[in-house]
This record gives sequence, C-alpha cells and structure tokens, in this order.
Amino acid sequence: MITTIKPLFLLLMSCFLLMTGYGLSNILLPVRMQNDGISIDNIGMVLSMLSVGFLVGSYYSRKLLQRVGHIRIFAMCGSLTSVAILLSGLFPDPILLAIMRVVTGFCMACTNATLDSWLSFSATEKNRGRILSINQMVIMSAQFLGQFLLNVAPIETMTLFVISGILLSLAITPIVVSKQKGPIIEDSESMSLMMIIKLSPLGVVSCFYCGVFYSALLNMLPIVANDNGIKGFNLSIFMGSAIIGAILLQFPVAYLSDNFDRRKIMLGMVLTIITAAVLIPILISLNLFYLSLLSIALITGVVACLYPMSMSETFDKVVKEQILSAMASLLFIYALGSITGPFLASKAMKWFGNDALFSFIVVFAISLLAFILLRMKQRPALPQEDQDHFVMQTPSGVISELDPRTDYVEPAFEQSAEVDVAVSLATKNPGIAVNMAKAIAAKDPQNATHLAAALSTIEEINIAKLYAAITTAAPEMSVHIAEALTTASPEQAEELVDWITNDHPDQLANIIVAIANAMPDNGISVMEHAAENMFDEDPSVLLEMTEQYMTEFSDSLDEMRPVDRSAAASEQTAADLYTRLSDISPEHSAELALTVSEALPESSNAVAEAYINNLVESDNEQEVDAEATENIEEAVSDYLTHVVENMPEYAVDVASTIIDSVPDVASEMVELLQESDALDSDELTASIDDKPEENTIEEQLFDAVQTQTTESTSNK
Repeated sequence: MITTIKPLFLLLMSCFLLMTGYGLSNILLPVRMQNDGISIDNIGMVLSMLSVGFLVGSYYSRKLLQRVGHIRIFAMCGSLTSVAILLSGLFPDPILLAIMRVVTGFCMACTNATLDSWLSFSATEKNRGRILSINQMVIMSAQFLGQFLLNVAPIETMTLFVISGILLSLAITPIVVSKQKGPIIEDSESMSLMMIIKLSPLGVVSCFYCGVFYSALLNMLPIVANDNGIKGFNLSIFMGSAIIGAILLQFPVAYLSDNFDRRKIMLGMVLTIITAAVLIPILISLNLFYLSLLSIALITGVVACLYPMSMSETFDKVVKEQILSAMASLLFIYALGSITGPFLASKAMKWFGNDALFSFIVVFAISLLAFILLRMKQRPALPQEDQDHFVMQTPSGVISELDPRTDYVEPAFEQSAEVDVAVSLATKNPGIAVNMAKAIAAKDPQNATHLAAALSTIEEINIAKLYAAITTAAPEMSVHIAEALTTASPEQAEELVDWITNDHPDQLANIIVAIANAMPDNGISVMEHAAENMFDEDPSVLLEMTEQYMTEFSDSLDEMRPVDRSAAASEQTAADLYTRLSDISPEHSAELALTVSEALPESSNAVAEAYINNLVESDNEQEVDAEATENIEEAVSDYLTHVVENMPEYAVDVASTIIDSVPDVASEMVELLQESDALDSDELTASIDDKPEENTIEEQLFDAVQTQTTESTSNK
C-alpha cells in the first residue's frame, strides 16, 4: 500500500485539501441560506445549480485538459472555486449564489478529471484498481472532515467561507510542486442515450434515480436537521454519518453484488431506502438521535452504492471498448438526476413542510421499485458468474480510466537521451541511426524495444533492416521488438512479416503470432500473409504457428468478460482462419482443421463445416466419379476418428455436420461413434438427449445411435 501511495502522495494531498474545502462549503451554504431567511424553494434552486456546472464541466473537462494542460487547469479551477465560495459569503443573493454554484460545479468536475487522468497515467494495469479505491477513500474522508469544520466559527460570519477558500487555494500548491508530469489524454465521447437505454434500461434509470436521491439528501438534510434543532457539532455528526455510510456500505454491497442476482440486490436496496426514509422523521421527532444517525448512514450509504451498482448493471451489457463511452453517458444521466433532486425536494418541502423530504424520497423509491420488478419480469437474470464486478465509485464528474474494467492503455515511455539522438539522426542518415540502434541494443537490451518503436515511425528507416540490426544485438528480445514495431507502425507489418518469413529467424512462429496479436483487427490477415510466404516450406511451421495463434486466442477468451467473449465471435474467427490458411495450403486442409479445433474446441463444429465444404467444393471442381466419392468418405471418416479420440464431447456435433453435407456416410459415422472407446454408451446417450428434436438428417443419426446403443447394452 505504501509503495502504491508514495509516488502519488502530493496528488492525493491536493485532492484531500480540495475536497475538505468543498465538503465544508456543501454543508455551510444551505445552513447559511436558511439562517439568512432565503425561501426553501430558492435554496433548492441554488443547490441544484451545482449539478448544472458539474454537467458542463464533465463534458468540457477533457477538451480543456488537452488544450491547456493539467497544472494550469487545476490551478485555474482551484482559484475560481475559492473566489466562488468567498463571493457566496459576501453577497448572499440567490441569483449570485446560483451563479457561484454553477462555477463551483464546473471547477470541481474539471479538477477531479485532472486528478483522475493524472492518477490513471501513473497507475499500472495491476494497481489501478487499488489506486481508484485509495482515491475514493481520500475524497470521502476529506468530505467527512469538512462537515466538522462547520464548528470552527459562527455561520453568521465570513470566517467559514474564508476557511473554505483557503483550503481550496492551498490545494493548488502540492500539485504545482509535484514532479509528476501531466499526461497527454485523448477525448472521450459518450455513447448515444438511445443505445445505452436499449442495452440497459435498468442501469440508466437507476443511475438517474441515484442522482435524484443522493443530491436531494446531501443538499437538503442540513436544512431538515437545523429545523429540528440539530445544530453545531451535532449537525456535523449528523451529516458526517451520511458520509460514513457512503464509505462503509460499499464493501458489503460489493460482496452481495458479486455473489447474487444483482437485480434482487437492487430491489433490497430500494426497500431499505423506503424503510429508512419512513423511520428517519419518526426517530428525529422522538429525539432518538443515535438511531437517527444510524438510519441516515444507512439511507445515504445505500443510495451512494446505487451509482456503482447502476454502472455494473450497464457494463454487463457493454463490451470493454465501450465502457468509457458508457461511463460518460451514465455520468450525464446522473447529473440530470442531481439537478432534479434538490429542486423537486425543495418544492415538496415548501408545500408540505421540511419532513416532506423523506416523503419525496419514498415516492420516488416506490416508482424505482416498480421499474425493477418490471425489468425482472421482462428479462431473465444473467448467470451470477457472467455479472460484471462491482467497483467502488463515486460520481465525481470524471470518466475514470482507473476503473479496472476499462481497457488499459500503456502510457507512452519517456525517451532516453540516446534514443532522442538516434531519432534525430534517422531523418538525415538512416544507416548511421540503424547502426546506433544496434549498439544501444547490445548495451541495453531492455531499452531496445523503446528504441525500435521510436525509430520505426521514421519514414526513412527500413523496418526490416531495423529489426534485423536490433535483434542481432539483442536476440532474446526478438518477439518483444516485433510486437513493439507492429504496434508503433502497423502499416509496415507486412514488410516486417516478409523479412521474417524469408529469413527464418529462431522463434519464427512466436514472432509471427506476436505480430498478429499486436494487430487484433487484422491478425488473421497477418497469419494469411505469413502462410503465403511459407507455402513451399515445411508444413510443421505453419501448423505450429496456427496452433499457437489459436491457443493464445483461446487463452484470451478465458480472461474476457462474458459480454466481450460473446462479441469476439470466436467460432467465426476460427473458421475464418482455417478457411484462409487451407486456401493457401489445401493439401494440409485436414491437419489445419484439426489443429484449429483442438486449440479452440468450441469451434470444432464451425471448423468441421468449413472443412467439409472445402472437400465438397474440391470434389465438384473435378470430374465426379466413384473414386472421388470414396476419397471424401475416407477423409471424413479419418477426420471424425481424430475428433472422437481427442475431443469426444464434440464428436456428435461434428458427425451431425458431416452427415448434413455428405448424407451417404451416415451409417459409417454411426459405427465410428458406437465403436469408439472414447465414448461410452451413457455419455453418447447423454450427448444425444441434449440435442433439439428437429426433422433433419441429424435427428435420424441420433435415433440410429440410440437404437444401436440400446441393442449394444442389452447384448452385453
């Protein structure tokens, strides 16, 4: 933990000071406005404006960071927020206060985006989830501390506004003196609202309701408490319990979310909100202060958990590449709810009294409860193992790349002085640059990868000569360098493959597969190009390369989220790879089909279908005679025999596919299945019983096998 925090200490310190001052302003402003006699509906309007600025800031923050830079944006926003809180104390007019809340919301969204992108840049794939949790804990604990600063001075004076302004201004100092350099970030676009609503209606609706509940409670609770005689230190404890609940309940809710049907957990959460909202005014009226604290912690904690729960519910339906876009849309939806919450709650409190805040919460929670029940009726639940993980998250106005569910992008490396010199030489004298690269690689093999990537982007450099030079000096880095070159200059991948397949270096298959994996959208094309170059070579290299590519593809599927695995279309990928490679090397068609199938067994049926189609098409191109037909029957018999021996659980599927295309071999397929030692009678019958009953040739096969199974059992 200390190792993780140490290099980020100054950034986290800035975050802590910023959120402490912000936490103080959030409790100070509603209490001060109530003390100044501002009407409850105007208070609600002013407090809603924070989310308007938050919404605008979350949209423009990344664009501003691209243009201006991290340090300048943070300094500007810290300064503006300080000015906004000071002006709010000097001129407590509702219109001016509303404008200052918009400024505060905008600046808080931008500063949080600055800190998050900075932390994301500093994180690794392994520790970014831990850094996200630490950041969230810093934010929540700072806001908790801010509640107690309310007791430092009377609310009628300017002192508390000055203290808040000082903290916000001080927050600039640690980040300015930090040695951390602000990263270059790319803009993030949100997913269309219609698309995300279609993918996950419940995730979108619950996210909106979370904004309504959370903003209404945190903004209007100080007014309710003050109206019921809860003032001074007791008010700080009262609001502090709300923050503590939001921190502590994340852990049990995370466990429940990851181990049970998420919609049932959400149902229980909403019922808890309703129960607590009914109890709180009763407990306060009976002066049961400590029980009311517990209820406040419970209701705000559950509401705070509704936001990450909504995200997880949505991410169950979204592929990994779309998570950041979905996060941006959910943030927009949450902000709309945050604008609505305090405004509507204040109207209810004006018409029916301050305790109507809890009636407002109950009414909205009942409508959310009804929607959850409707969705549970309309769509079956995902299997528990297919649900995405719950990740502790607060709606801080940022699209967090720290979330471990998002795609991790390796930050750009800092070039050494030697690499800078080699790059500058490359445009003037490519030969010298390549020789220098060779020398640097021999001296520092670990730096060879960065060097190769940097030089490959220079137009004057021949990528094949560069690869040859560096790998001669650092042969142990051959695979990593090929991958780095492809990632940096994907347009030169074919040229690199040409050199590698012609020169036949050690680890040929490993290198080609690394290049293919570095181009996930064009990996099969890379494999095809390599196969064309190796057409006349030893087929064992082609088969080794195919097996390794499919094995690594299969391993990557095991690590994927369920929704990403479905989107990967693994069976189609396997069949496509087999088809392209068998077109290049038709004499090895059977070996390629079996190699692909064994590496990714679930694709065996799709690959078998492609293999049979190849046989039939090849037969149609030649003169049809008895010998050709006999050759097909022999080929499919050999193929099924191999499947039965190595992949018995897929044997019936493959046999069905074969018979569908070559009906004449039905009886032979039945005999092969029945005679195989790899399939006993019970297993075969079970496989058959799992098949749908359809009026096809497959059904005839299943009936025949069942009959033979029964006869064989009775004879025994």
